[in-house]
This record gives sequence, structure tokens and C-alpha cells, in this order.
Amino acid sequence: MRLTLALLLLWEIAGRLLFSAHLAQFLPIPSDVVAMGVTLLRNGELTEDVLRSAGRVAIGGGIGVLSGAAAGVVIAAGRLGRVLDAPLALLRPVPPIAWIPLTILWFGVSEAQQLAILAGATFHVVAPGCADAARRVPASLLQAATNLGASPLAVAGVRARAALPRVLTAIREGVAVAWLVVVAAEFVSAPSGLGVLVLEGRDLLQPARTFLGMALLASCGAVSDAGLRWAQQRISPASLSPSGSST
Repeated sequence: MRLTLALLLLWEIAGRLLFSAHLAQFLPIPSDVVAMGVTLLRNGELTEDVLRSAGRVAIGGGIGVLSGAAAGVVIAAGRLGRVLDAPLALLRPVPPIAWIPLTILWFGVSEAQQLAILAGATFHVVAPGCADAARRVPASLLQAATNLGASPLAVAGVRARAALPRVLTAIREGVAVAWLVVVAAEFVSAPSGLGVLVLEGRDLLQPARTFLGMALLASCGAVSDAGLRWAQQRISPASLSPSGSST
């Protein structure tokens, strides 16, 4: 944090002392970005953009997390999982933004189209992460539970608890990807959002808007990850230990 503040201060000083008026039009100093933020906050535009993007990430990312976790369980379960894993592995290298033309064809220019992009992007991170988490549970742990007389349902609970640290890490990674993809989704078809704010900087020749949008995207991503990390620590402290973390 201190290094970031020091860099911003250096940027501000260098901009005021060294930047020409022409260069300042393309590379605004931090105080210009803050002034733009205050202006947009007063007219309500900034609040709407943040809430729109956060809502899309929450809903689209949430759908991707739930469906990805379910698919991960199926993939790790056995023969049916291998059948499902093959097409998913084939599609996984396809960038989420490559689906934008098809989703517009299927859903039109709509909120559903943007949510579909986010759900798909999150799904392709969470599904293999959850499958890998389930596969990495030591067989000896499950055998020990069985030998102690645990029912099949109880053994499944043991497996779920043992896999939880890596599952939570996969969810955090999926949400991080959703924040990356929301920009591309909003570029194409959204009337408002942080991606739109970034794009408007070019259209209106106001680069301070673009810098503001980028700063808010970084901040929102950091806040959501911090919240998920806090929940992860409360639910499964072992997931943040050196031996339990996969990050």
C-alpha cells in the first residue's frame, strides 16, 4: 500500500512538473482521475456503473460457481465424469470473449447475454478446480473413515471436507476471472458498467474516465477477493497454510 501511494505521489509530481498540456490530455495525473470520480459520483453515474458490474459478477459468477462445483463433483466421480471431462477439456482453451458473438446470437444484446459470458468463464475455472480438489483427497483418509464404520454419506462428507480448501481456492480464482471478463462483456453490449466507463474514455476523449474505470475494476476485484479470502479463512483455515494452499 505504501509503495502504491508513493508511486501515485511520484506520478502526480512528475505530471505537474514535466508533462506538457498535450501529453496531459492522454496521460492524466491522479488528481485528474480523482476529480473525474467526484464528478461522476455526484451525478450518480459512478454508483450505477459499480453496482451494475458488481451485480453481473455476483449473478453470472455465482451461476458459474454453482454449476462448476456440481460439474467438478461429477467429473471426479468416475466413468460419467470422464465422459463429461473430455468435451470440457477441449473447450477450456477457448477464450471466454470468443463466445460473445454466439451469445449475442442466442440471447440478443441483453443482460442475459452478459451473464452467460460471465457464467461460462467462471465455470471453466471452477469445474476443473473442484474436480482436482476431489481427486487429491487421500484414499487412505476415506479408507480410514470406512474402517471406522462411517456410512457412505459420512465418507462423502469426509471427502468434501478434505477437498474444501482447494475448492475455495478454485472459487476465488473463478471470481477473479469473472472480474476480468466483465470488461469485455460490457464493451460489446452493456448500457452501463465499469467496462462502459473504460470505453467512454476513448469515445469522449476523456482518458481520466478510462483510468478511473481501471482503478475501480482493480479495487472491486481486490475487495471481492479479500471478502472471499476472509470467508475461506473462517470456513477452512487450513486452506491458507503453506501445505494447504494451492496458490
